[in-house]
Amino acid sequence: MTKSRGVLLILVVAAALWAITLATWQTGAASDTLGPSGVALPSQTETSQASPIATACVAIIAVCGLLSAMFGKVGRIVVLTFALLAALGYGMTAITAMGAEGATSWPLVALIGAVLAVVVIGWVVVSSRTWSGSNRYARTAQAEDGDFDSAATWDALSRGEEVERGDDEDPPRRT
Repeated sequence: MTKSRGVLLILVVAAALWAITLATWQTGAASDTLGPSGVALPSQTETSQASPIATACVAIIAVCGLLSAMFGKVGRIVVLTFALLAALGYGMTAITAMGAEGATSWPLVALIGAVLAVVVIGWVVVSSRTWSGSNRYARTAQAEDGDFDSAATWDALSRGEEVERGDDEDPPRRT
């Protein structure tokens, strides 16, 4: 898996989880009942979305997905571990909402989404070991097949390296 596909997968998962948080998770209770227990009193209004904790977990997953492309191997593992923890937090929020009075079926959908998010993020963590860092500035003047690459040669000269042409090559022609 490439770096861009891994980041895209995490962003798609975050978008799906965010879409689930927009659904109605409870009916007949004030929106604050999804927070700490005993804070709000039941009412007859329908909540408009899930807990702010779930929304924050989704934001953490998205930001960690973007940051994973910027860091090296160790930083990527640390950042994606935070994304895994956020997905677990999203799942815990869904479990809490399922046990609340007036819960709809959306917390169950959110729990399934959290499990899928953990699987996808875990897969990205494992496959990110093969991601290479940027080799833009680490090119050699000679290509794999032995030919000289003009851009790489220019970069090598800029670094102060001495680039020699092979004896079997013709000098460049001016036209």
